[in-house]
Amino acid sequence: MLIRPSARRKTAHGGIQLNLVPFIDAMVTMIGFMLFTISFIAIVSVESPFPIISQQDMMEKLKERPIQLTLTIKEKETEIWSPFEKIKSRTIPHMPSGLPDTTSIHSVLLEVKQQFPLEKKIVLVPTAQTNYDTLISLMDSMRLINTTDPPIYAKNPATGLDEVIKDLFPEVVFGNLLGDS
Repeated sequence: MLIRPSARRKTAHGGIQLNLVPFIDAMVTMIGFMLFTISFIAIVSVESPFPIISQQDMMEKLKERPIQLTLTIKEKETEIWSPFEKIKSRTIPHMPSGLPDTTSIHSVLLEVKQQFPLEKKIVLVPTAQTNYDTLISLMDSMRLINTTDPPIYAKNPATGLDEVIKDLFPEVVFGNLLGDS
């Protein structure tokens, strides 16, 4: 049976009341948890400068040919070379898993560092198929000298004293950013 229109106006509608206390409790707990865990996250970045071309600087630098150490990742091998032939080109085959042999690459780079102790830059030329984890492991092997490696000494130009080198090639510059190969 239908209620008459006049009777509908006279009945009181009870409004719905939301209980926000559980929601506020959950938000306070989540904010506290996020503030607590964010302090344990360490964000690490590796600075990699863009190549800058200046005609005047380029002419001065080319008076004495730089080493311009280059590490090229190919499909089945990794090549360490210098375009100005300051070092002998070395080819290191990849491991059976298809990944570059970072241990062999590190030992070859140690030999180069012993020849050129003041050199800090290395050009990394990856292929388009090179994944992120491979790049990171290669950069770690190129940048850091392990505690088990033999010490490398270089004369400090400011003091004239021999000092132990702490980094292998800390300045990594990416080449072939378009990924043509």
